[in-house]
Amino acid sequence: MKLLPAVLGLALLLLLVLNPNGAEARPAPTSGHQKKASSATFFVFGDDFADNGNLPLTGPVTKMSRQWAYPYGTNYVDADGFPRPNTPSGRFSNYKIQSDFIATMLGLKEAPPAHAHTAEKTCDPSGMTFATGGAGVLDSTSHKVPVLAKQVDTFKKMVKDGTIRKNQLSRSVALVAFSGNDYAGTGVIGLSNPNDINAYIGKVTKEIAANVDQLLKLGVTKVLVNNLHPIGCTPSHTRTNNYTTCDVFGNLGASIHNDNLKQVMTSKKNVYIVDVYNAFANIVDHAAGGKGSELSKQFKRKLSPCCESLDSNGYCGQQGESSTELLYTVCDNSNRFFYWDDMHPTHAGWEAVMKQLKKPLREFVNQA
Repeated sequence: MKLLPAVLGLALLLLLVLNPNGAEARPAPTSGHQKKASSATFFVFGDDFADNGNLPLTGPVTKMSRQWAYPYGTNYVDADGFPRPNTPSGRFSNYKIQSDFIATMLGLKEAPPAHAHTAEKTCDPSGMTFATGGAGVLDSTSHKVPVLAKQVDTFKKMVKDGTIRKNQLSRSVALVAFSGNDYAGTGVIGLSNPNDINAYIGKVTKEIAANVDQLLKLGVTKVLVNNLHPIGCTPSHTRTNNYTTCDVFGNLGASIHNDNLKQVMTSKKNVYIVDVYNAFANIVDHAAGGKGSELSKQFKRKLSPCCESLDSNGYCGQQGESSTELLYTVCDNSNRFFYWDDMHPTHAGWEAVMKQLKKPLREFVNQA
């Protein structure tokens, strides 16, 4: 474990609220998860970067349920390829999210169904999504949702009682995708000592490693683990400077997490760290004067959201006292924006990220 220099530690303390608006979720549709003969079974754990429906719809809509309301899902296409505009599916995006793109790579049509929308004692042939928006790795977030260990425990019970069958595990892939909830809210607040901050980050990464070990022990054959994306480039961080530059300390915090994650994963077999940090950074975070990658050039707006709240403390999809009073604006062309809302990529953004990762992921999944 590396020790963070005192000056950086104190600066990090002030700015390591890595996700100031909290994280959320996004679910999977109820049909169309059919497998090809050669496809793997897919199990998904994590938070809003992977959730496809485990957070419930509420009335009225709140920040933690907005993924079920307009304008989320405005570019949705169902599993049969038919456009269903303005059909929120529980994903925090205008259409697909990371788990959908990985599912397609595995031979599925989209991410497997959300656990919350699956009948008891059943599991879709394509697998299941346990990821829940707002979840953390440790039991320290303000949202009352299942943390990683609880998600893995639910999976374990389904394996033990035979709901998830051995033949589903024989060629299974798991995704563990967390986007920083452990560093929001209560996570590092009150930790003034740089060593304490570093120790806390170490607890998060060790807990990820312990649960990855559990998945492998239960029979999952390959595990994909996201590192942390450049938090400082999200609109929630760039709004304060009019969406012009990334927050260097937010990105520093993510880098420290990623260094520790790499250390605890190095010796594990059948585990692959998905480098979302560099896949994001290649698009949104270039050195001053740099021309950027080809993928980056497709986005006119890299640090500002397509759907923007009128209030810095508000959220995309927020309504006033009247349902006709919209407290947000939506861009005309989401394909030109990397971020959909204050934290989450657009469909086009995720597509550009996963295009960079597709080859190494396929090589890992297909290796003997």
